[in-house]
Amino acid sequence: MLVKLQASHFAHSHRGVIDHAAIIGKEPRQLVRSSKGTSYRIHEPTLAEYVRLTPRLVTPIYPSDANLIVSQLDIHVDTPFDPLRTEPPLEILEAGTGHGALTLHLARAVHAANPPRPRPLPIAPQEEPEDAVYLGESMADLEQTAAGTWRDNRRAIVHTLDISSKHSKHAKKIVGGFRGGMYSGSVDFHVGDASEWIAGQRATRQTEEPFLSHVLLDLPNADQHLTNVAQALHVNGMLAVFNPSITQIVDCVTAIREQKMPYLLDKVIELGAGTIREWDVRAVKPRASTNKAKSQDSVETDGGAVDPVEEQKARDDELAKNLSQAEEKWATVCRPKAGQQLVGGGFLGLWRRMEPPSPSQEPDSSSS
Repeated sequence: MLVKLQASHFAHSHRGVIDHAAIIGKEPRQLVRSSKGTSYRIHEPTLAEYVRLTPRLVTPIYPSDANLIVSQLDIHVDTPFDPLRTEPPLEILEAGTGHGALTLHLARAVHAANPPRPRPLPIAPQEEPEDAVYLGESMADLEQTAAGTWRDNRRAIVHTLDISSKHSKHAKKIVGGFRGGMYSGSVDFHVGDASEWIAGQRATRQTEEPFLSHVLLDLPNADQHLTNVAQALHVNGMLAVFNPSITQIVDCVTAIREQKMPYLLDKVIELGAGTIREWDVRAVKPRASTNKAKSQDSVETDGGAVDPVEEQKARDDELAKNLSQAEEKWATVCRPKAGQQLVGGGFLGLWRRMEPPSPSQEPDSSSS
């Protein structure tokens, strides 16, 4: 049972009623009893429990997948030690806030980079019905100034964007409700289109320089935003695209190759409840049909047991033979890599932002 404690409220279950006031002030692992004598043990929910049990408007990215996605971004932050540091902060864009589950995991990953948030000034409402004035400023003004100064000095920021204001508002509640909002200060919520947001940020900052360290697109039309993302993503920054269908990842691979975008495909993996399975997703040009036929014949005439690798190669050759009529066109290889298994899951494509090639350089097909 996950409940937000309020002194005047009660939690109801088939095993009796629990007074919130009986829980407030107790330490984790202590016991409370319901009106029917049933014992309940108190504990703070883990992040995984919180994501699973909070009310939802959309399906969340579940903790096992969210942890893996964040780990693939390879985020490393250090605790702040010099308040006068002038280099730009680490900034991450998450397009597709949804439930806010992945937002929480990203915020946890960068949390250590930011200084402690300023604590509210200790003014009891019953003692100060109106703002106390200190040096011409009210206490509320001082708190607002302190909060603004803290935000300006953050060393890591997660920008999370959703096209739906309703979903964004709900996700902000979810993020702010975890352990007193301990990670909420590292997150800025936005509503709108990803490409329009990037254009707006570049105009506001009055710079053409990249400002994003990593970008994660959890969007059905991610391939339509890749060009604009490239303009804002630092060289060697990671672009992650999370989709439920492998064909959506293929769309990104194809768009990057055809439009010669400055990305290098790092890997494509399938997520699920167990381990992960890496996929081979790349653009190729079919080789001469005569070579394919010869290779296929050699596999078929061996007799007896067929090596799995050779068997897979024969299937590839058969596919290439069928495509040989359009020898100048590109084809897409899209298959799981052999020897790895998985149960369920979506698909995550990972690209590194590269320096754009010079006009004299031809793009390599393996970097699509």
